[in-house]
Amino acid sequence: MHSLDLETGNTSLRNVSQLPEPIQPCFNFTETQQKLSLADPNIADLVASKSASKEFFYGIEIMAHNESKVTCVDFNLFLPLLPTFVSIVWSKQFSESIHTSTMNQVANMQLIPYLNSRISAMPHLSLYRMSQKYLDEFLALNLTNVLVVRGDQLDKDQEYHYSYQVVEYLRRARGDNISIAVGGYPEGYTSLAPENQDKDLNIKYLKMKVDVGANFVITQLCYSGDKIVEFIRDARSAGIRVPIVLGMVVPDFFGAYQIIERVTGVRLPPEEREELEKMQDDNDKVKDYFVQLTVRNIQQVIDADLGIYGIQFFTMNRFESVLDVLRELRSRNILKTPAADHSV
Repeated sequence: MHSLDLETGNTSLRNVSQLPEPIQPCFNFTETQQKLSLADPNIADLVASKSASKEFFYGIEIMAHNESKVTCVDFNLFLPLLPTFVSIVWSKQFSESIHTSTMNQVANMQLIPYLNSRISAMPHLSLYRMSQKYLDEFLALNLTNVLVVRGDQLDKDQEYHYSYQVVEYLRRARGDNISIAVGGYPEGYTSLAPENQDKDLNIKYLKMKVDVGANFVITQLCYSGDKIVEFIRDARSAGIRVPIVLGMVVPDFFGAYQIIERVTGVRLPPEEREELEKMQDDNDKVKDYFVQLTVRNIQQVIDADLGIYGIQFFTMNRFESVLDVLRELRSRNILKTPAADHSV
């Protein structure tokens, strides 16, 4: 998704200014995770395996930091079923910073090694201001996983303008030794072209990304179960056979929804937004509204029997509403608690 600073005094963030460079990680792993010694597992393989066995799973998307604060994640909060993988958002600030530093100094790239021995992790890589030099610097990091995103803005001097171009280059350079995820857009590219979306053209671009080497798709923001189902059916009809993971956001207060709406151009239908506005001053009601909406949308996709088994939560570093959704999915026996242990 997008890197957003909600300016909410979230206690899951701590001050970066007190930290030395390079970035100091702030992850609290479970007992089981602490015993693991993973070797940079391939997320595409995990997604394909779980999808083939019809096992529901989820991942979480986090930001390396919000403005001046670094993210802290306590994985114990997600027990009894841990995320299968973590992705770390790219931000416009990262695109600006690599012009005065190097790719290995970008915050989300720095955090990947700290996660990878305990849980599968992938950085986002945005096309915004991307050059061949920086792309080759990324390859030199020799990471196993990446999510390629076009980004919310374009710069006239950037060398790559379409995600499929980066996917093609990475696949040619690394062969099968890299897992490449890409975004799929049920609402279209709303942040770049809010009006007159051409859904057939959007599917064509998605197929181009898959045809040149993308291993799986993560759908981007959409509050409509009908549109998500239609998008997946259109993708399958176009010959896209790779796994598709549902991307879900669960805003926990009205201001968060407004920021997402402004940045992404994705919004609730007018009648539903009017309903939300009536409760905008009650954070608990707003949170519950989006928890129930998210669960309904997930259930609708499951009921459509489209072969979708993965969910990716765009957390914006706020986990309470996501945990509420996870509890509801477990209560419906969609997500199943491991019988033996909590390993992923």
